[in-house]
Amino acid sequence: MKKIPIEEKIKLTSGQGNWHLFESDYLKGRKINVADGPHGVRVYGKPVNDGDFLSKRHLEATTLFPSASAMASTWNRSLIEAAGKTIGKECRYHQVDVLLGPGMNLKRSPLGGRNFEYYSEDPYLTSEIGQYFVKGVQSEQIGACIKHFGLNEQETMRRFVDVKIDERTMHEMYLYPFYKVIKKANPWMVMSSYNKLNGTYASESSYLLQDVLRKQWSYDGVVISDWGAIQDKVKSIKNGMNIEMPGPSSFNQTVKNALNDNTLTAEELDNSLKPLFDLHEKVEKIEKLKHIDLEKHHSVARKVAREAIVLLENDGVLPIKNNDQLVGIIGQFAKKPRINGGGSATVKPYKQEIPFDAFTKVFPKHLYADGYQENDTTDTLLAEAVNVARESELVFFFTGTTDAIETEGKDRDHMLLPKGHLEVFEAIRKVNDNIVVILSNGSALDLRALRPYSRAILETWFLGGAAANAIVDIVTGRISPSGRLQETFPLKLEHTPHYGTFPPLVNVDYHHDLIMNGYRYYDTHDYEVLYPFGYGLSYADIVYKDISWLKNPSSDKAFVTVNVTLENRSNIDAYETVQVYVGTKIRYLIKPQKELKGFEKIWLKANETKTITIELPLEAFETYDEKHHGYVIYNGTYKVSIGRHSREIYDTYQVEVSHQNRYEPRITFDYPVRFLELYYPEWFTYIEKNYRKLWWHEKEEPIWRILDRYKRHNNVTEKAMEDLIKQIKEDIKT
Repeated sequence: MKKIPIEEKIKLTSGQGNWHLFESDYLKGRKINVADGPHGVRVYGKPVNDGDFLSKRHLEATTLFPSASAMASTWNRSLIEAAGKTIGKECRYHQVDVLLGPGMNLKRSPLGGRNFEYYSEDPYLTSEIGQYFVKGVQSEQIGACIKHFGLNEQETMRRFVDVKIDERTMHEMYLYPFYKVIKKANPWMVMSSYNKLNGTYASESSYLLQDVLRKQWSYDGVVISDWGAIQDKVKSIKNGMNIEMPGPSSFNQTVKNALNDNTLTAEELDNSLKPLFDLHEKVEKIEKLKHIDLEKHHSVARKVAREAIVLLENDGVLPIKNNDQLVGIIGQFAKKPRINGGGSATVKPYKQEIPFDAFTKVFPKHLYADGYQENDTTDTLLAEAVNVARESELVFFFTGTTDAIETEGKDRDHMLLPKGHLEVFEAIRKVNDNIVVILSNGSALDLRALRPYSRAILETWFLGGAAANAIVDIVTGRISPSGRLQETFPLKLEHTPHYGTFPPLVNVDYHHDLIMNGYRYYDTHDYEVLYPFGYGLSYADIVYKDISWLKNPSSDKAFVTVNVTLENRSNIDAYETVQVYVGTKIRYLIKPQKELKGFEKIWLKANETKTITIELPLEAFETYDEKHHGYVIYNGTYKVSIGRHSREIYDTYQVEVSHQNRYEPRITFDYPVRFLELYYPEWFTYIEKNYRKLWWHEKEEPIWRILDRYKRHNNVTEKAMEDLIKQIKEDIKT
């Protein structure tokens, strides 16, 4: 680094183009290449102009996997690791060194325009799926870049919105996935987000980039900006940003001026470049693959697609065994499927399966009608759809959100299907009551108009290039559906926790999200939902029995163990996803009723019985503590639950945690004396022993007032009182 001129160092703090960085005549070896691709790597056949890089005409064909929301719906760690590994191979083949993904942000509202690119409303599920995706990518010696760090849960005004949040909610909910993935998978890069956090841009936040990322989490990888996120380049360098993207930067002279007037030091500049040198060493060791098998990769994508599909409704019509019946295929999505959410996730698929082609191979007797064009329909299209529905024995209705409704860069206005799609459904359901609905969307929908008149509903998400045959496999029963919802489907938008405040334009309040997000909110208020978190139907009849629990205080890795026997009482092979939740009964500790803390996806052959074990580590009981600026485990009573989903619990177990940390809220002398009685009983006892027994109403008075009364009535000296107050304050602080 000493040999590199200052001007060149300044250039190295930003990219040298849209998709590469660390290119210089002063550096040995090649430049570092990055590419978008949480659902498949996006690479270009030749350089493209700014603003034109999402056009598919410039792209090389790669495997398009199901969206992140679909991946998480598999609840299958090893399968997602395989998907990551497959994408990693394609990165090596195309000489992409770091894949810009996955997204680790949470789904805060169904209206989030980028929800398709995020895994879940739940931090634990997000962290588990995310870390296995990262492990898969990096098993190919390709770097993964987790994004967007942090609090980037909306698209509206995403470059300017200011997230107001307390430390505990921030860490326990929204930073938790980043923390766990960094600790367990160590991604090569972390991408900062566009938004502000408590008044400071995330790309310039010393709290996020220094205090949390470097000091608390000991992360030593590269911090990269989101594209165009840098507002103050000097401040970002000083506070921990390593590389501004894209480049070349327009801030080079500003940085040089700051070095000249010493508002930025040469040491700070060098420190910002060190992680890039470390990354460059890793990149030099990457061996380019000469060949890849895209057919094999497509089969991996199909496996993910099969397991991602969630069967929401089924009155017995599925699986369909009679392939000779006349079926109606209605909906433009059958011929022009919605397979991805767009934006930075845009990929040119190596192979794109078409549902119409796949269905007509299985159902030789068929009729077809477009029904709609994009969002709208016409009298002619409606008439054609009604005729097909009237003549068919069974109808497959393809519908979902369009680019105009759901994509990166904007949030949704509503949870409804397009107006034209709903008009088509309303018309065809009046002439045919055998309708199977096939949805393509990235996040929860309001399905009240469809549910009463549908014999089955399949949530297929954005299934990528292998969508069609995966859907056919489910419909025909070749595969039993095994997808489980990674987010709650509310009855309607007005029931969502942030209705009326999402999306805000400038300031957004996250302070209550510990119990005001996703299933935590619906459980806390005992609200009915359309489909609960973790929900999904199967063709198999799988029974839970012989559930037993064991507490092992000496084991951090298996502090609580649950054994459950699963019996498949059907003639079809199927997966079952067993879910374990933890809640607490510690008084005044704000916690949701239950939080997902363990799950296993189990394969059961027809009529097979299998006993499985799920181990909960001690960290499953942790809480972020603002006094210690880290996770602690409080002594107290916890309730552990096991079930099929968050609203179908089969057994609970009460466990006492001891020899950890006492729970005491952060209090001051303005708090009621009752708080001393509850959380610092030794001091409450001291006061009553040396003063007198307090009446019930006195316990409601501030601590300082009782101490003042104690001092006056007992003639306590000023010095003795100061010493006593100092002791109490020290105990409360520690």
